[in-house]
Amino acid sequence: MDWAQQFVEQYSYWAVFIWTFIEGETVFIVAAALAAAGVLTTWKVIVVAACGALTGHLFFFALGRWRGERIIQAMPMLKKHVPKANIILNKYAHWSIFIFQYLYGTRLAAAILFGCSSITFWRFFFLQIINCITWAIIIYTIGHFLGLAAMSILHQFGIWGLIISLSIAAIIAAIIYWRYAHHHVKRHFDSDDA
Repeated sequence: MDWAQQFVEQYSYWAVFIWTFIEGETVFIVAAALAAAGVLTTWKVIVVAACGALTGHLFFFALGRWRGERIIQAMPMLKKHVPKANIILNKYAHWSIFIFQYLYGTRLAAAILFGCSSITFWRFFFLQIINCITWAIIIYTIGHFLGLAAMSILHQFGIWGLIISLSIAAIIAAIIYWRYAHHHVKRHFDSDDA
């Protein structure tokens, strides 16, 4: 069992860095839950996630400066997010750096778009430091409390209770998104396009 804990401790930080470099919170939230369980170290999870996100944003910003338009045209996944990203970029200017951090699926396109924009590298860099640290603390806190809740459910109801609880939570989250957020976001972007 010691080897399993060592494996998780050794590679979890790399997984958090790589995942936050690319895009998402999923692995980060799991790492925060593991930190709540005492398997990982809290400050290391937060620092690694913030560094991964910052490195990813700077990398894709530099890519945008170098070949932004060509990359966007060549990648349908990025291209489909560009209209949404442009609306937010035009409407909220530099505040959009903070907004994009919480819009899943738009971060890479946004960083490339920022690279294509007139914002200076140093301004982008400074705002991203604030952005990534704040984001890491917020997402860690969410993951930490989810981890504590999961441990409590596991302790009370066992593994099947935890699986059922997670399934119910995922279904409720999907229903809430499709019932409220999806239509609101779609309506917002459709009205801005008109």
